[in-house]
Amino acid sequence: LCYRASHDLCHTNFKCCRYILRWGKMKTAVAQMKKTDHTTRSLSWLYLFVIPLVLLTVLLFYRHQWDCSSLVVAKPTNVSKAVPLNKGVLIPPRIMKVQKAGLRSTDLSALLSSLTFDNYGTVQSTDSYVLGTIYVGYLETQNVTTPYTSWAYYPFAPSAYYLYQDVAGILVTPPTGMRSSVPLGGISTGSFELRADGSFHEWTIFNQYPAGPPKFQTLDNTFMGLYVKRASGSTASYVLQTSPSDGRLPGVQSLMYQGAHPMSKLVVMDNRLPVTATIYAYSRYKVGDMNTSATPAVAFTAVLVNPLNENITASFMFNFPHGIEPHTQRPYHQLTPKEEEETTHPVGKVLKGVVDPVTCFEACNGDPVCSCWTFNTADQSCVIYPYVLLNGYQEGCYAGVKGSWHTNNQCTTVNRVATSTSAGGNLSLCAFSSDTTAKFSFGLNNDVGSLWKEFASSGSFGNPKNGYFVNGAAAGTVELGPGETKEVTIVLGWYFPNRDFLGLQEGNFYEHLFKSSVEAAEKLGNSRIEAVTDIAKLHEPFFTSTMPEYLQDILINSLSHIRSAFWVRDGRWRQWEAYDCVNIDSVHNDGERHIPYITIFPESELNKIIAWARYQVKPNQSNAGMINEELRQGYLNLPYPPRDMDIGNGRVMSDVTSMFITYILEMYTWSSDSSILAVIRGLWPNAKRAAQWQLNITQSNGYLPIYLVSTYDILGLDSYKYATYNGAFHLLAMKAAEKLAYLMGDNEFAATCHEAFVKGQVALDQYLWNETAQYYNAYTVEEFDYKRYRNSTSRAVHGSNGEKCAPGDPLAPGALMTDTFYAQVLASSLGLGTLVQNETRLRLHMKAELKNNDSPWGLMALTGGANNVFSNSIWALANPNWATTNIHLLEDVELSLSVAQRALDYWRSVLHDQWNIAGLLGGALVNNGLPYITSHYGFYMTAWHIVFALSGQTANMTEGS
Repeated sequence: LCYRASHDLCHTNFKCCRYILRWGKMKTAVAQMKKTDHTTRSLSWLYLFVIPLVLLTVLLFYRHQWDCSSLVVAKPTNVSKAVPLNKGVLIPPRIMKVQKAGLRSTDLSALLSSLTFDNYGTVQSTDSYVLGTIYVGYLETQNVTTPYTSWAYYPFAPSAYYLYQDVAGILVTPPTGMRSSVPLGGISTGSFELRADGSFHEWTIFNQYPAGPPKFQTLDNTFMGLYVKRASGSTASYVLQTSPSDGRLPGVQSLMYQGAHPMSKLVVMDNRLPVTATIYAYSRYKVGDMNTSATPAVAFTAVLVNPLNENITASFMFNFPHGIEPHTQRPYHQLTPKEEEETTHPVGKVLKGVVDPVTCFEACNGDPVCSCWTFNTADQSCVIYPYVLLNGYQEGCYAGVKGSWHTNNQCTTVNRVATSTSAGGNLSLCAFSSDTTAKFSFGLNNDVGSLWKEFASSGSFGNPKNGYFVNGAAAGTVELGPGETKEVTIVLGWYFPNRDFLGLQEGNFYEHLFKSSVEAAEKLGNSRIEAVTDIAKLHEPFFTSTMPEYLQDILINSLSHIRSAFWVRDGRWRQWEAYDCVNIDSVHNDGERHIPYITIFPESELNKIIAWARYQVKPNQSNAGMINEELRQGYLNLPYPPRDMDIGNGRVMSDVTSMFITYILEMYTWSSDSSILAVIRGLWPNAKRAAQWQLNITQSNGYLPIYLVSTYDILGLDSYKYATYNGAFHLLAMKAAEKLAYLMGDNEFAATCHEAFVKGQVALDQYLWNETAQYYNAYTVEEFDYKRYRNSTSRAVHGSNGEKCAPGDPLAPGALMTDTFYAQVLASSLGLGTLVQNETRLRLHMKAELKNNDSPWGLMALTGGANNVFSNSIWALANPNWATTNIHLLEDVELSLSVAQRALDYWRSVLHDQWNIAGLLGGALVNNGLPYITSHYGFYMTAWHIVFALSGQTANMTEGS
């Protein structure tokens, strides 16, 4: 009630609105009101106390009609400071049903209702959404036209599409959950997103990734539905979307979205429905248990509450249109090892005069040799093929893979004919409920309108015949007495075991865990309480902590980064740098995102460390002992790309070999698992050779590395002899190697590393400390390498004039780089101490970064040197890293957290896009704080180090400390 009353105030210029979030914060709200004028204060007291008391009295009087004991205040906090998009939206109090059930609850509805969400977005049926264009370097594209390619507007496309809400012709930021949402699906099994308007996006469950077929942005007519019948006989039925893709389907008035990985929540807001309905979508995610977490299934649980003083019947349904893939064609061969097969063009049977995709679908089903088909609306042609081809986006086309539905008492399953290809397998919809009297039914129909009409008439389906159908649906029906709460769950399970990597069948690891989609769906459906309990245990330490709300929310939802991981049949766990930057497991990029992996699923990180060690440069080769940048560098667009998933290649970098040594120390000191520790001890020789490479490249070069590229590649640090960022990572490598050597009993090598560390500290101050400006220069300019400048990444930064650089660009002394001391973040989390000789200088440097490089969107990458779109950009790891180091230096914690908030909370509270955080934002020279380079990127996940900084704790589990 308090929230409903205050919601109007939030959009009528009252300052107290942000504090009226829950009853526990009432005192804060009152204190804030005292700061407002008398009129505001009077109205606020009226709204906060008088009106709620009157309403509460009325409700108690009519308590037989409304279960008031279930009412508490929701906590929607994700309101854009720039544009209040949800102005005037009143959320009915009855949907604010949250019961603190505790982690041991056996009541699924109560357990789900007890979960915390720190964001929200409300979408109405009257809203209008459009794709606008923004200036970018490259981002993940909405749709991908061909297989085996990067999913990018690339290279450096001038613009990309970005979703906006159209309000009377003005494009504004859409509500949270519209641009992106929680990716649903077991780890490494593929995923999709349930958006705030009830639509489904970003489908990758059919083995889609850059080395295989491309994603489906949408699958039209995938939807949930609700049917309610009152005792009087009146009925209401609606699709749980605000704007269904098929105009024959009736949508709801409004939906409210909330997300906390791995769960999405939709609250149905429609006064035509005589039931309270909240949908929870979730997959398995169990800390420390990768096998359980790799369940290829998603549960959709509808928590239904009867607020009336009469019995009602309620049904929840889910439809999946397997038979038709919209905006898709299937003309692409799956690659094979034989080049002559790669170059052949698929030959199919062309059928003319086909009027629609359903007719083409039926033609394929009627042909005994047809396996897939494509329908083109432009010429009404239908092409059917005797084998399954790969998909690609094509406007005006429809396609599909032949598959037959089969139904039993609890599931309906579609089995694809293409059993041996990446598209081969099966998909199931299975129904569950904790109510033993619940009734389940299944519908199959080529026409979604007819399917919906059948459900809307009775809340159930008849007994369908098995066979080839476009749509398959499952429904569950329960009887609700006055004030009663029940749940119905539909689980979508899938089993597509034949993942291919550029034509090689690498498979999916989950085929060792399950043998069918029914088995996966039943495993999740029958363990719903356990699944939600595991999610609650994951969430509890964050949402009950004293961390700022934005940080709780960002950290939990950063776990969605796992969407780009894949786990193949032979046990290799791999992850793309990004779907638009198609390198596999780059060591330096893993550094930004690895903390939740190493702490939640340590085996995943160990899996990669072993592979990096395997491809370490061999003795007697150039750069012996160096760790290669990544397991595989792109190469997807070559005519005949190398097919090996693991190659071991890349650039010579400052923050790769050093990171590798750091990972090994982290794994050794942060684990008490004897099997992990045994593997890490076996990798000590690799770590030692890596540290020796660091020694070799610095001992004759002034004890610091020279001319090395780094994660911040487009800043062109490799054109300069010395760079502070590179030097700091060398110091980290020496300090970590020293600690490892002592732990392994190699005291002699530990002493060698310590000596190199001290000499490196002296050299860093000698070459790079700017006494006049009181900070460390980004680089030295005395020995600028013009050849590197002209031929490396830095040329893209500075232009092509080579030696004829304008004054101050790029050779100007005194350039100041944000995140210069990223290495210090890693050192502090490991308890390795300060990397520089003089801690006061580090403090001064941090202050200089904030003073000189700040912007409305975060810290700019570089000032005082080249002033261009790259130096002007905001890298997502910079602000959280600044905060972490400043906290470790015992500086102002509130200031530190506010610096982190400026960048992190910008994504959730302003852009409303926290499940798709880009690596770089554009600065004032580009697009004024909009996504600029590389989507779904892990840079911002260095924010996990803030937790270590706030706690002040370090760990050495091998020593029990």
